Amino acid sequence: MAKKQILTNENIRADIKNSLKHPATLSHEEHHKSIFPLLVFSGAMLIAIVLFQNYYKVVLGVGLAFIVAYLIVDYFRKQKSINNVSIENYEIKAECVSFVKEEIYSTDHKIHLSPTVKKIHTAQVYIMFFDNGKTWNIPKNNYSWSGECPMSDDFIYQNTHFGDMFWTVTEKQTGQIVVAYSTEYFEYKK
Repeated sequence: MAKKQILTNENIRADIKNSLKHPATLSHEEHHKSIFPLLVFSGAMLIAIVLFQNYYKVVLGVGLAFIVAYLIVDYFRKQKSINNVSIENYEIKAECVSFVKEEIYSTDHKIHLSPTVKKIHTAQVYIMFFDNGKTWNIPKNNYSWSGECPMSDDFIYQNTHFGDMFWTVTEKQTGQIVVAYSTEYFEYKK
């Protein structure tokens, strides 16, 4: 590629919104953390059903109402955060890649197609590690605004090496990298 793509705050804002709408696959450790609240809630529901056997329909109804209310509130919270993305809430700086790894793991969801055929679902995620100790789970599709440089997670993984420099966009409140751009392909202009 002869000419670098110019990276502006508006481009970055578009990618932040995209990452909020379509988050990257969780790492194996993050996957286990994400199902923990569901396991706790399921356990609490079982205990409530055992303790209040005569009212199990009420307990199930309250549990279902709680789940639906949580999902609705979570949906509107996410929509609000997507609509209110402000570049001032993010820090943009050049970081050096220490390594990139591919992680494949079973999501523990087994589908029995027949008594003899079983299909195990797996998740694949590429994780980029930076010298500052931060990581970035590379989303499946990146830089969709770019006519010249839209990239898949696999392309970024295959073309990133130790010592490569990236523009990282880090959320100031959490310290989490939400998007990163190779300085080989992108030139950042404020």
